[in-house]
Amino acid sequence: MRKLLPVAAAIAAALTLTSLSPASAHKPSKSHDFTVATTTIDEARIDVGKPGPSLGDSNVITEDVYAGGKKIGTSDLTCTVVRLDPVKHSFAGECFNVTVLPGGQIAAQGIATSDEIEKVPFQQAITGGTGAYKGVGGQLTVDEAGDGPAHLTFDLVR
Repeated sequence: MRKLLPVAAAIAAALTLTSLSPASAHKPSKSHDFTVATTTIDEARIDVGKPGPSLGDSNVITEDVYAGGKKIGTSDLTCTVVRLDPVKHSFAGECFNVTVLPGGQIAAQGIATSDEIEKVPFQQAITGGTGAYKGVGGQLTVDEAGDGPAHLTFDLVR
């Protein structure tokens, strides 16, 4: 049921983004949203301190990206623990993500807390792109709650 929407959105995104012009002070920004699904291919956890979360621990994840059941790209990310709260037994990680799609790449970064990871959607800032995505900004929403694939929703603004 949801398979056709991501395919249509991805195609529309590629076509729309290639025709968008940079925003100026006289024109409102244009935005475009699309969602893709990811499947984790491999991951590595690097523990630099004592057992359990500690500053500098990181997780490197490589994923394939799908729209409508068809592989259309890759998404690779690294998250590093940058804040600990020993009282609440929680942490925050700074995450960097690059998603490679037909026509270019989209880079995003932001903080994800242990309360958010695999529980609720969290956001990252889109910091730029290449090719058809050159000059984009906006927000990436990562929804990895539940047993299914993670979903990446790109809200791109030029």
